[in-house]
Amino acid sequence: MGTAPDASQKRKNDRSSMPDTLTYNGFVDQPFQTTVREVAQLEGIGLHSGRFVRVSICPAPANSGIKFRRIDVDGQLQTVIAHASYAEQARLCTRIVNSEGITLETIEHLMAAFAGVGLDNATIEIDASEAPILDGSSQPVLEALNNVGIELLPARRKYMIVTKPVEAQLDCGAWARLEPAEQLQIDVKIEFDDRAIGHQSFSYTHHDGSFATELAAARTFCQLRDVELMQNAGRALGGSLNNAVVVDDGEILNEGGLRIEREFARHKALDCLGDLFLVGMPIKAKMTALRPGHALSTKLVHALLNDPTAYKVIEAGSEHSRSDSFAMPEYAAAAMA
Repeated sequence: MGTAPDASQKRKNDRSSMPDTLTYNGFVDQPFQTTVREVAQLEGIGLHSGRFVRVSICPAPANSGIKFRRIDVDGQLQTVIAHASYAEQARLCTRIVNSEGITLETIEHLMAAFAGVGLDNATIEIDASEAPILDGSSQPVLEALNNVGIELLPARRKYMIVTKPVEAQLDCGAWARLEPAEQLQIDVKIEFDDRAIGHQSFSYTHHDGSFATELAAARTFCQLRDVELMQNAGRALGGSLNNAVVVDDGEILNEGGLRIEREFARHKALDCLGDLFLVGMPIKAKMTALRPGHALSTKLVHALLNDPTAYKVIEAGSEHSRSDSFAMPEYAAAAMA
């Protein structure tokens, strides 16, 4: 009867089976954890704050996950972890907050890009309470990540597998559901009274290259009549036609119009992808949503994580589930309690 390999031997075996190179956009379907090869830099205006923001996406070791560091605050308070445990329901953005009350918001386009390219681990240094909106899409983030490159780490990925349906709904009638599926699928339907948007639907299947071709360039959007209301409430202070699609009475006000067919519905799918990544690892499920938004997505992810019978966690390449032995990271378990 043989003995089980020790941890060092397992790491050696994992490293020896890692491919030397991967094709462009080839990091979603492979089994190893990833990080960035070098620091990726971004800068721009915060959509809601109107402040200029600088961001550095830095390499991180395996099993670190996605962590933000607010370098504009005291060092002991800086870290804000991108996990649903720390997500607050917010209507106009995705907001996370640490145990000291330090917040960070509008991270959804960053999170969508990370999920979209298969980036598992990174430390993101940011000098404000809000991520920059850039051009309103994830395209600049995707380009920054591709410029520095993604590298494999000698540790296998873990996936969250949804095992039974989970639902969430809001008082306004919006609803969303997660159910078992072989790979991540996102089906969204939106309904707006302005005929420039109208009723749209979009179905997205997540795999190598799909994010870049189907979602990354889709921009956030709003109706002109809502801009003044938001700004009077201290929101959208950095919004402009340079970082959002704005519609009014059936017309698209941006020069050049839309970038891509059904851009509005595609952007909602992009937002859902980013919000789902707050489970802390890639997820395999089908998400169906009517009138999706960040508050709804956050409520759905909380509903999933609050029901341990609704999911299991599997290590890539293994034949068996680790749901019985999987322990949520201590920081997450404490926050969900």
